[in-house]
Amino acid sequence: MRRVFGVLCVILAGCEAKPDGQQDETGGSRLDEQAIASGLLPNPEQRNLAGQFETRSELGIDKFCAVTSGSGFDIGMLAVFGPESKCEGQGSASLGQDSIEITLRGEDSCQFKAEYDGVEIRVPGAIPEGCSSYCTPRASFSGTSYYLISQGDEAARKSLGRDIDRLCGE
Repeated sequence: MRRVFGVLCVILAGCEAKPDGQQDETGGSRLDEQAIASGLLPNPEQRNLAGQFETRSELGIDKFCAVTSGSGFDIGMLAVFGPESKCEGQGSASLGQDSIEITLRGEDSCQFKAEYDGVEIRVPGAIPEGCSSYCTPRASFSGTSYYLISQGDEAARKSLGRDIDRLCGE
């Protein structure tokens, strides 16, 4: 038991954090750079919203897509809560530092800010009441999240909705 504890102490000592947030070039930062170069991670300095995002659960597949449009994006959203229960809408979005401003169009006023880190979109738990007009009873966009599965406008246009044939299609 002492031998295992000693080995763990040696391993943990090698994981010591560098001053000023620096990382050992053979460790984390180098792996991040390789993941960015290979396209596994988005480049935080060149963050873009265009693409296809999804979250799968036993209730269905929640979808978010964004296509470049002028200085912003045309978007589509689908949150699934079973075979007959869902939220679905289209609108626009603009990209901020670590968030996106989403505006759905067509029903009541629905505008909110969601967190975005380049990989995941997180809708806040409290959004305007007007957003419920895009949903069936007992469904909501509140608290949903979407993960990047494919980058670019072409990928976004492949996102299929339920009542809306193509969430970001032409």
